[in-house]
Amino acid sequence: MGTDQAEKLRLLIRKYREDQYHHADVIAVLSGKGGVGKSVFSTNFSIALGRTGKRVLLIDLDVGMGNIEHLLGHSTLSSVADCIRDHLALHDAIFHGPGNLSFIPGGNSLAELFQIDERNLNIFLKQVDDLKKNYDYIILDFGAGVNQNMLHFLLAAKRMILITTPEPPALADAYSTLKIIGFHYPEMDASIVINMVDDLSEGKEAWNRISETADRFLHMTIHWLTSLHRDRAVIRSIKEQVPCVVQYPRARYSIEMKLLAGAFLTQKEGFPKVRQDTTFGERVRIHFRRLRGGKG
Repeated sequence: MGTDQAEKLRLLIRKYREDQYHHADVIAVLSGKGGVGKSVFSTNFSIALGRTGKRVLLIDLDVGMGNIEHLLGHSTLSSVADCIRDHLALHDAIFHGPGNLSFIPGGNSLAELFQIDERNLNIFLKQVDDLKKNYDYIILDFGAGVNQNMLHFLLAAKRMILITTPEPPALADAYSTLKIIGFHYPEMDASIVINMVDDLSEGKEAWNRISETADRFLHMTIHWLTSLHRDRAVIRSIKEQVPCVVQYPRARYSIEMKLLAGAFLTQKEGFPKVRQDTTFGERVRIHFRRLRGGKG
Protein backbone atom coordinates (compact mmCIF):
# COMPACT_ATOMS: atom_id res chain seq x y z
CA MET A 1 0.00 0.00 0.00
CA GLY A 2 1.37 3.41 -0.97
CA THR A 3 1.93 6.26 1.50
CA ASP A 4 -1.02 8.27 0.17
CA GLN A 5 -3.35 5.29 0.36
CA ALA A 6 -2.25 4.48 3.90
CA GLU A 7 -2.84 8.09 4.98
CA LYS A 8 -6.32 8.10 3.42
CA LEU A 9 -7.12 4.86 5.23
CA ARG A 10 -5.97 6.32 8.55
CA LEU A 11 -8.15 9.39 7.99
CA LEU A 12 -11.16 7.22 7.18
CA ILE A 13 -10.64 5.11 10.31
CA ARG A 14 -10.18 8.24 12.43
CA LYS A 15 -13.39 9.74 11.02
CA TYR A 16 -15.24 6.47 11.64
CA ARG A 17 -14.11 6.44 15.27
CA GLU A 18 -15.09 10.08 15.74
CA ASP A 19 -18.50 9.34 14.26
CA GLN A 20 -18.91 6.34 16.55
CA TYR A 21 -18.05 8.20 19.74
CA HIS A 22 -19.41 11.65 18.97
CA HIS A 23 -22.72 12.19 20.72
CA ALA A 24 -24.45 15.54 21.02
CA ASP A 25 -25.27 16.71 24.52
CA VAL A 26 -29.04 16.99 24.95
CA ILE A 27 -30.03 20.10 26.91
CA ALA A 28 -33.56 20.72 28.18
CA VAL A 29 -34.76 24.33 28.45
CA LEU A 30 -37.90 24.86 30.51
CA SER A 31 -39.67 27.32 32.76
CA GLY A 32 -42.04 27.21 35.70
CA LYS A 33 -44.60 29.44 34.02
CA GLY A 34 -45.25 31.08 30.69
CA GLY A 35 -44.25 34.61 29.81
CA VAL A 36 -40.70 34.48 31.16
CA GLY A 37 -38.98 34.44 27.75
CA LYS A 38 -38.13 30.74 27.57
CA SER A 39 -38.61 30.16 23.83
CA VAL A 40 -36.97 33.49 23.04
CA PHE A 41 -34.04 32.36 25.17
CA SER A 42 -33.84 28.94 23.48
CA THR A 43 -33.80 30.50 20.02
CA ASN A 44 -31.20 33.18 20.74
CA PHE A 45 -29.05 30.86 22.87
CA SER A 46 -28.99 28.24 20.11
CA ILE A 47 -27.83 30.83 17.58
CA ALA A 48 -25.21 32.20 19.97
CA LEU A 49 -23.86 28.68 20.57
CA GLY A 50 -23.78 28.05 16.83
CA ARG A 51 -21.71 31.16 16.30
CA THR A 52 -18.97 29.71 18.50
CA GLY A 53 -18.51 27.00 15.88
CA LYS A 54 -20.71 24.39 17.55
CA ARG A 55 -23.27 22.43 15.57
CA VAL A 56 -26.61 23.09 17.25
CA LEU A 57 -30.09 21.69 16.63
CA LEU A 58 -33.11 23.26 18.34
CA ILE A 59 -36.20 21.04 18.69
CA ASP A 60 -39.48 22.65 19.72
CA LEU A 61 -41.25 20.42 22.26
CA ASP A 62 -43.43 23.16 23.73
CA VAL A 63 -46.54 20.98 24.03
CA GLY A 64 -49.54 22.40 22.21
CA MET A 65 -47.83 25.72 21.41
CA GLY A 66 -44.95 25.16 18.98
CA ASN A 67 -43.95 28.81 18.59
CA ILE A 68 -40.29 28.67 17.58
CA GLU A 69 -41.17 29.02 13.90
CA HIS A 70 -43.22 32.13 14.68
CA LEU A 71 -40.30 33.70 16.52
CA LEU A 72 -38.21 33.04 13.42
CA GLY A 73 -40.82 34.25 10.95
CA HIS A 74 -40.38 30.92 9.20
CA SER A 75 -43.44 29.05 7.97
CA THR A 76 -42.70 25.31 7.79
CA LEU A 77 -44.42 22.34 6.20
CA SER A 78 -43.25 19.55 8.55
CA SER A 79 -42.98 19.36 12.32
CA VAL A 80 -42.23 16.99 15.19
CA ALA A 81 -45.96 16.33 15.40
CA ASP A 82 -46.08 15.30 11.74
CA CYS A 83 -43.10 12.98 12.14
CA ILE A 84 -44.65 11.15 15.09
CA ARG A 85 -48.14 10.92 13.64
CA ASP A 86 -47.14 9.93 10.09
CA HIS A 87 -43.83 8.13 10.88
CA LEU A 88 -41.89 10.61 8.74
CA ALA A 89 -38.12 10.95 8.87
CA LEU A 90 -37.18 13.46 11.57
CA HIS A 91 -34.21 14.53 9.47
CA ASP A 92 -36.59 15.77 6.76
CA ALA A 93 -38.26 18.13 9.27
CA ILE A 94 -35.04 20.06 9.90
CA PHE A 95 -35.13 23.65 8.68
CA HIS A 96 -32.42 26.28 8.60
CA GLY A 97 -33.21 29.68 10.00
CA PRO A 98 -31.24 32.89 10.52
CA GLY A 99 -27.83 32.79 12.17
CA ASN A 100 -27.10 29.30 10.80
CA LEU A 101 -29.74 27.86 13.14
CA SER A 102 -31.00 24.32 12.54
CA PHE A 103 -34.41 23.71 14.06
CA ILE A 104 -37.36 21.34 14.04
CA PRO A 105 -40.74 23.01 14.67
CA GLY A 106 -43.13 21.47 17.16
CA GLY A 107 -46.51 21.65 15.49
CA ASN A 108 -49.86 22.26 17.14
CA SER A 109 -50.95 18.84 18.39
CA LEU A 110 -48.04 17.62 20.47
CA ALA A 111 -50.16 17.26 23.62
CA GLU A 112 -52.03 14.31 22.16
CA LEU A 113 -49.15 12.91 20.14
CA PHE A 114 -46.84 12.49 23.11
CA GLN A 115 -49.36 10.19 24.78
CA ILE A 116 -47.77 7.54 22.61
CA ASP A 117 -47.13 3.86 23.11
CA GLU A 118 -43.66 2.39 23.46
CA ARG A 119 -43.46 1.27 19.84
CA ASN A 120 -43.96 4.76 18.41
CA LEU A 121 -41.72 6.18 21.11
CA ASN A 122 -38.93 3.81 20.03
CA ILE A 123 -39.27 4.92 16.40
CA PHE A 124 -39.02 8.57 17.38
CA LEU A 125 -36.10 8.08 19.78
CA LYS A 126 -34.09 6.07 17.27
CA GLN A 127 -34.24 9.03 14.92
CA VAL A 128 -33.22 11.46 17.67
CA ASP A 129 -30.20 9.31 18.52
CA ASP A 130 -29.26 9.18 14.83
CA LEU A 131 -29.39 12.99 14.67
CA LYS A 132 -27.01 13.23 17.61
CA LYS A 133 -24.15 12.10 15.37
CA ASN A 134 -24.43 15.31 13.35
CA TYR A 135 -24.51 17.88 16.16
CA ASP A 136 -22.62 19.01 19.24
CA TYR A 137 -25.72 20.17 21.10
CA ILE A 138 -29.42 19.39 20.78
CA ILE A 139 -31.57 21.96 22.60
CA LEU A 140 -35.06 20.78 23.58
CA ASP A 141 -37.45 23.67 24.17
CA PHE A 142 -40.09 22.34 26.57
CA GLY A 143 -43.33 24.01 27.60
CA ALA A 144 -43.95 25.85 30.84
CA GLY A 145 -44.06 23.63 33.91
CA VAL A 146 -43.62 19.87 33.78
CA ASN A 147 -46.09 18.01 31.60
CA GLN A 148 -46.39 14.39 32.70
CA ASN A 149 -46.39 13.17 29.10
CA MET A 150 -43.00 14.83 28.53
CA LEU A 151 -41.38 14.07 31.88
CA HIS A 152 -39.42 11.06 30.62
CA PHE A 153 -37.87 13.23 27.87
CA LEU A 154 -36.93 15.89 30.39
CA LEU A 155 -35.38 13.46 32.86
CA ALA A 156 -33.30 11.87 30.09
CA ALA A 157 -31.59 15.14 29.12
CA LYS A 158 -27.97 15.51 30.15
CA ARG A 159 -28.51 19.02 31.44
CA MET A 160 -31.41 21.32 32.29
CA ILE A 161 -31.58 25.11 32.04
CA LEU A 162 -34.47 26.63 33.97
CA ILE A 163 -35.63 30.09 32.86
CA THR A 164 -37.39 32.38 35.31
CA THR A 165 -37.71 36.05 36.24
CA PRO A 166 -37.07 37.68 39.64
CA GLU A 167 -40.80 38.21 40.36
CA PRO A 168 -42.01 36.11 43.34
CA PRO A 169 -44.78 34.26 41.38
CA ALA A 170 -42.27 33.22 38.69
CA LEU A 171 -39.78 32.04 41.31
CA ALA A 172 -42.51 30.08 43.10
CA ASP A 173 -43.50 28.34 39.85
CA ALA A 174 -39.84 27.64 39.06
CA TYR A 175 -39.41 26.03 42.48
CA SER A 176 -42.54 23.92 41.94
CA THR A 177 -40.96 22.65 38.71
CA LEU A 178 -37.76 21.81 40.57
CA LYS A 179 -39.77 19.86 43.17
CA ILE A 180 -41.18 17.55 40.48
CA ILE A 181 -37.77 17.02 38.88
CA GLY A 182 -36.06 16.59 42.24
CA PHE A 183 -38.57 13.93 43.29
CA HIS A 184 -37.68 11.79 40.28
CA TYR A 185 -34.05 12.75 39.69
CA PRO A 186 -32.35 14.99 42.30
CA GLU A 187 -28.97 14.45 40.60
CA MET A 188 -30.09 16.38 37.49
CA ASP A 189 -27.41 18.79 36.27
CA ALA A 190 -29.54 21.91 36.64
CA SER A 191 -28.67 25.54 35.91
CA ILE A 192 -30.79 28.67 36.16
CA VAL A 193 -31.08 31.85 34.11
CA ILE A 194 -32.82 34.84 35.70
CA ASN A 195 -34.36 36.73 32.79
CA MET A 196 -35.62 40.33 32.54
CA VAL A 197 -33.65 41.74 35.47
CA ASP A 198 -33.10 45.45 36.06
CA ASP A 199 -29.65 44.90 37.56
CA LEU A 200 -27.30 42.01 38.22
CA SER A 201 -27.79 42.06 41.99
CA GLU A 202 -31.50 41.39 41.46
CA GLY A 203 -30.66 38.27 39.48
CA LYS A 204 -28.11 36.98 41.98
CA GLU A 205 -30.53 37.55 44.86
CA ALA A 206 -33.24 35.59 43.08
CA TRP A 207 -30.84 32.71 42.36
CA ASN A 208 -29.66 32.66 45.98
CA ARG A 209 -33.23 32.33 47.22
CA ILE A 210 -34.21 29.49 44.91
CA SER A 211 -30.89 27.62 45.10
CA GLU A 212 -30.73 27.71 48.89
CA THR A 213 -34.32 26.47 49.15
CA ALA A 214 -33.68 23.70 46.61
CA ASP A 215 -30.53 22.63 48.42
CA ARG A 216 -32.25 22.57 51.82
CA PHE A 217 -35.53 20.87 50.94
CA LEU A 218 -34.90 19.05 47.66
CA HIS A 219 -31.20 18.21 48.08
CA MET A 220 -30.62 19.61 44.58
CA THR A 221 -27.69 21.75 43.48
CA ILE A 222 -28.83 24.56 41.18
CA HIS A 223 -25.93 26.14 39.29
CA TRP A 224 -25.82 29.84 38.54
CA LEU A 225 -25.60 30.54 34.82
CA THR A 226 -26.41 34.21 34.30
CA SER A 227 -28.87 37.09 34.47
CA LEU A 228 -30.23 38.73 31.33
CA HIS A 229 -31.29 42.36 31.50
CA ARG A 230 -34.67 43.61 30.37
CA ASP A 231 -34.13 44.98 26.86
CA ARG A 232 -36.65 46.65 24.52
CA ALA A 233 -34.66 45.30 21.57
CA VAL A 234 -35.97 41.83 22.45
CA ILE A 235 -39.59 43.03 22.18
CA ARG A 236 -38.86 44.65 18.83
CA SER A 237 -37.18 41.50 17.52
CA ILE A 238 -40.19 39.37 18.51
CA LYS A 239 -42.53 41.68 16.61
CA GLU A 240 -40.19 41.62 13.61
CA GLN A 241 -39.88 37.80 13.87
CA VAL A 242 -36.07 37.90 13.71
CA PRO A 243 -34.01 36.72 16.75
CA CYS A 244 -32.47 39.58 18.70
CA VAL A 245 -28.89 38.30 18.33
CA VAL A 246 -29.37 38.50 14.55
CA GLN A 247 -31.49 41.63 14.22
CA TYR A 248 -29.81 43.70 16.93
CA PRO A 249 -26.32 42.25 17.51
CA ARG A 250 -25.20 45.31 19.51
CA ALA A 251 -28.17 45.27 21.87
CA ARG A 252 -27.44 44.55 25.52
CA TYR A 253 -29.38 41.26 25.39
CA SER A 254 -27.40 40.10 22.34
CA ILE A 255 -24.06 40.93 23.94
CA GLU A 256 -25.05 39.17 27.15
CA MET A 257 -26.22 36.14 25.15
CA LYS A 258 -22.86 35.98 23.38
CA LEU A 259 -21.07 36.11 26.74
CA LEU A 260 -23.45 33.47 28.09
CA ALA A 261 -22.64 31.08 25.24
CA GLY A 262 -18.93 31.45 25.96
CA ALA A 263 -19.42 30.98 29.70
CA PHE A 264 -21.62 27.94 29.10
CA LEU A 265 -18.96 26.27 26.98
CA THR A 266 -16.28 27.07 29.54
CA GLN A 267 -18.41 25.60 32.30
CA LYS A 268 -19.47 22.63 30.19
CA GLU A 269 -16.24 21.79 28.39
CA GLY A 270 -13.68 22.79 30.98
CA PHE A 271 -13.50 19.20 32.19
CA PRO A 272 -12.64 15.98 30.33
CA LYS A 273 -15.68 14.43 28.66
CA VAL A 274 -17.07 11.35 30.29
CA ARG A 275 -18.46 8.79 27.91
CA GLN A 276 -22.05 7.90 28.74
CA ASP A 277 -23.08 4.27 28.90
CA THR A 278 -26.57 4.98 27.60
CA THR A 279 -27.91 7.07 24.73
CA PHE A 280 -30.58 9.73 25.12
CA GLY A 281 -33.12 7.36 23.63
CA GLU A 282 -32.26 4.58 26.06
CA ARG A 283 -32.57 6.97 29.01
CA VAL A 284 -35.99 8.15 27.79
CA ARG A 285 -37.16 4.54 27.53
CA ILE A 286 -35.99 3.82 31.07
CA HIS A 287 -37.89 6.79 32.48
CA PHE A 288 -40.89 6.05 30.23
CA ARG A 289 -41.26 2.57 31.72
CA ARG A 290 -40.46 3.62 35.28
CA LEU A 291 -42.98 6.48 35.29
CA ARG A 292 -45.64 4.03 34.12
CA GLY A 293 -44.85 1.52 36.85
CA GLY A 294 -42.80 -0.85 34.71
CA LYS A 295 -39.23 -1.99 35.08
CA GLY A 296 -36.38 0.22 33.91
